[in-house]
Amino acid sequence: MIGVSPAFFFSLYTTDFTVKDYSDGLEVLHELGLTGFQLEIFKKERLDEWERDWPLLLHKSEDLGLGTTQFVAHFLLSATADTEALNSDVGFEEMRRVTEIVSHFPACRTITLPLAPFTLGNETRMDASMYRKLWDRLVVKLLQFDEIVRTAGLRLGLEIVPGSLLGGTEGLMRLIRETGNGTIGYNFDTGHAWSSKECIATIPAKLAGRIYGTHLKDNFGTENLALPPGQGSIPWGSVIGGVLASGYEGSFDLEIVCKDPNEVKRSYAEGNRYMMEITKEALT
Repeated sequence: MIGVSPAFFFSLYTTDFTVKDYSDGLEVLHELGLTGFQLEIFKKERLDEWERDWPLLLHKSEDLGLGTTQFVAHFLLSATADTEALNSDVGFEEMRRVTEIVSHFPACRTITLPLAPFTLGNETRMDASMYRKLWDRLVVKLLQFDEIVRTAGLRLGLEIVPGSLLGGTEGLMRLIRETGNGTIGYNFDTGHAWSSKECIATIPAKLAGRIYGTHLKDNFGTENLALPPGQGSIPWGSVIGGVLASGYEGSFDLEIVCKDPNEVKRSYAEGNRYMMEITKEALT
């Protein structure tokens, strides 16, 4: 399945998108021949609306034969943004509400939690002890999110944004080693990984069995851009070949950010064609 991330919808309707906008966007998605999409709440103030209006989106997706691949709780970036947020219970109740929404979409089994770039006050001087306390608190909080999601019969994937306290895929591997956690997974955002200078072609093997979803976008490894695959410098043949070799059976979801809504159809059509070619080559 080749689908889209929420970037498809906020490129069409801005990040103030409504559930109705999402529903309308599915018509465009279907027209392009793409078959899957990710749900998302971008802003916390839309949570009530999604709790009320999710049937509109479910029925439209069923009518069009489109599958839901994951739910991105983008607004929960705030839960890991700084020391105050990290040391609080911010996000737990909202995550419980998200699991209720996701429970209405039978095909959607993954909730993706983006981890914010971590900020410290300009006057803060971090020593080893402070870092260890922050790390330990991050681990505890992520395990608490995981418990909420697992209790709902779902699974938690992490989207590691550049600059997060987790520190890339090595940080995720460290979390797994230190806790023995067997359920937290990874949303493979190629743009985040490449702009963070990760050895991107090794990620699928390193996290085999833990890749729960994808955000496929390109850049040149210097800025966290979201270009159509093939328009940057990511070695797509190695990346997609590695993902398939890792046993991943999920959707390949394009994440292209378009500044002009009129560019959306063309950009996603190009991205779709490119990914179809790459996956075909990887399978031969």
